[in-house]
Amino acid sequence: MPLCQVFIWKSKKFLMPNRILIVDDDEMVLRALDSFLSDQQYLIQTVDRAEKIEVAVSRFAPELIILEIRLDTSDGRLICDDLKSSSKTAHIPIVLLTALNHREIALIECQADAIIGKPFEGSSLLPTIRDLINNKFP
Repeated sequence: MPLCQVFIWKSKKFLMPNRILIVDDDEMVLRALDSFLSDQQYLIQTVDRAEKIEVAVSRFAPELIILEIRLDTSDGRLICDDLKSSSKTAHIPIVLLTALNHREIALIECQADAIIGKPFEGSSLLPTIRDLINNKFP
């Protein structure tokens, strides 16, 4: 009997969805990403203001953060670098979203794990998310 309980516990562990924090001040983007990624079996928390990020990260413990570069009165690149500089959050992969063109994206300097230009297809975002959560990027 104890072996079955351990097996059931372990199998539940693997069924828990990965947690993604989405940070954007555009309500439409938040809703679209929330809906799309929830349909892909991710557990989503959304934040619409930079000052809410620290509390959300602490309470939600995301396994990945999707962060808009141009966020209300803040710069997502600076937020990203702050998160990557903290021992509490440095391990969390961060994907930056931006409406910048490809040439401007190439000039971005920050510690993001990935940068994705808008508009984007959900199907192009998914492999990046999966690879980052599964630690397939260096």
